[in-house]
Amino acid sequence: MRAVEGQVLPEGQAFPGVDAAIAGVDGVQREALVALEWHSDGTYALLYRLAGDDAAALDAVFRDRADVYDYDVIDGGDGQLFAFVHVSERETLSELLAIAESHALILDPPFRYTDRGVRVTVAGTEAALQAAFAEVTDRIAVEIEWTGEYTPDEPGYLGRLTDRQREAVLVAHELGYYETPRATSFEAVADELGCAPSTANELLRRAESVLLDALLESV
Repeated sequence: MRAVEGQVLPEGQAFPGVDAAIAGVDGVQREALVALEWHSDGTYALLYRLAGDDAAALDAVFRDRADVYDYDVIDGGDGQLFAFVHVSERETLSELLAIAESHALILDPPFRYTDRGVRVTVAGTEAALQAAFAEVTDRIAVEIEWTGEYTPDEPGYLGRLTDRQREAVLVAHELGYYETPRATSFEAVADELGCAPSTANELLRRAESVLLDALLESV
């Protein structure tokens, strides 16, 4: 099973409707869409994680919108808010969800917001992912950032590593390479992997770079 991670890039960095309304609230920043449920009547139940402390401003936005059927704003403390919103259907979003459904793809939340759009991870067979990508790009801009094997039992950032990089990191960890002070060397890691020391060093350096990038993206 394969996975694709990329950014969906709606115009204005927000989907029309309640998403754009939240983006326009001063002092509140969208961090992630933790859950998205598409109901049989076409409506959506959304759960946002937000940075900010102005729950009253969000309440005012939701209360005055005709497309919001129900909502709840929860103050999580330490500058974090959660917003549950039940909203009416939007054509573009439903089209994207219908494409995923028609190709039996798995959407792997949370969907994290960036300064350009929304970062999404999708899993399925390679043929299904390729067919869906061709359909999606006819409707909205998408930028693929990573493809690889889908590993649901591992954190998403480990899934970005190649099999050999993941093996190198696991061996290095088991041997104490990441202890302070180090209990082994990359030469010992190379012996365990059955490769040249320069190869082991390169595998670890590349894996560390990928993991650091992934961790910083989630901050």
